[in-house]
Amino acid sequence: MVSDRILNELRNADTYSDQFTRADFDLSAGVAGSNELVAETQLLRPHALEDGVPIDVAIMAYEEFTADATAGNSETLTLSHDPVDSTATPDPVVVYENDSRLPIDSRDFENDTVTVTPANADSTLGVFYASGEQAQVAVQKTAPGSQAQETLYSGDIGLIHMRDTAREPITLNFSGSPLQPVIPTDWRLQVYVDAPYTARFAKDVGGDGTDEQATNSLLGFAYRATKEDIEGLKTAVAQDSAGR
Repeated sequence: MVSDRILNELRNADTYSDQFTRADFDLSAGVAGSNELVAETQLLRPHALEDGVPIDVAIMAYEEFTADATAGNSETLTLSHDPVDSTATPDPVVVYENDSRLPIDSRDFENDTVTVTPANADSTLGVFYASGEQAQVAVQKTAPGSQAQETLYSGDIGLIHMRDTAREPITLNFSGSPLQPVIPTDWRLQVYVDAPYTARFAKDVGGDGTDEQATNSLLGFAYRATKEDIEGLKTAVAQDSAGR
């Protein structure tokens, strides 16, 4: 049973509200066909994710192509993993030529293609796009040393990308206990992806040491955070998670 003292301290704590965005996370590339950690952030004070508040989870597939040997040619790229015209992201397809954003001439989602006109011959083209293929995403809280953890949200990225999130937002729903949404100090909020494609938030397309950003990838989780730590909270949350 959760300590009444801890619950009372949480209820009466001096808190502030904000949200985690992708800028708050350390980001990594996924590996096709493997369940991989792609984003995590370590917390410096107790946080509680907001119940029933919409979250953002839009994670892009990444593919790379080489432009042909003639600069200025219009080229049609065939994407391998079911690109979809997603409303879960501000732009379902983003293309870079080396380290520059490349305008898209046309998109044909029925035939899985995007047409662009590279400025240079033999340049590298990097494409970040929303895929409709089945792929799993899991958001979890994890104690130091992975001594305790709990999945707070899981879903199919393909279904998320095809969902009208403006009308049907994705939300976190906590019914397990008052401590289920709570992430103590030093714990990590982590995002795992298991996809048939390479999931990426960024890639050094041009090879100049600076990553080009998947500006269409989104992570967003609203929270309340306490300004002070709460004695015994780490142990209480670990025990609470283990009991579910």
